[in-house]
Amino acid sequence: MKTRKNKFVAACLILSFSSMIASAQTSGNFTITQSVIAGGGGQSAAGGNFSLDGTVGQATAGGVLAGSTFSLTSGFWNFAPLVPTAASTTVSGRVITAGGRGLVRAIVTVSDSSGEMRSVLTGSFGYYRFENVPVGDTYIFEVKSKKYLFAPQVVTVSEDITDLNFRAAQ
Repeated sequence: MKTRKNKFVAACLILSFSSMIASAQTSGNFTITQSVIAGGGGQSAAGGNFSLDGTVGQATAGGVLAGSTFSLTSGFWNFAPLVPTAASTTVSGRVITAGGRGLVRAIVTVSDSSGEMRSVLTGSFGYYRFENVPVGDTYIFEVKSKKYLFAPQVVTVSEDITDLNFRAAQ
């Protein structure tokens, strides 16, 4: 008896959705003019020997419909696009002389694409570190020293960098 009742309820739901979707639905300035009952999706209801699978009442693929205080993007599986996060990372390395010795108190500068600059001094063995470098941007790293010349490096940062090293020119 329970199985027959479940099938009856499912049939009523499907007919109800079909009748609502088949005609245009209007409210104020918002109108849904096309909809379909389409297969797909996953299991949405189950019980005993009864299951109802599929996507019922999905709008047909199309553009954005807008009304008073809401909008509907029609089509199947509408996901919000991925947006950049405010994730940041660390960039570090070493500044060395032409002979391979760590250079103390060299100034390492990083400039982002908007021209914002930050600087740090190298430590006693020539190591430096920049914290909170936003990922996804391209940066110019430069070293300034009274005695040595260094070539700048252009780097697009997508993860931690621990070996952005600079060797003095001969």
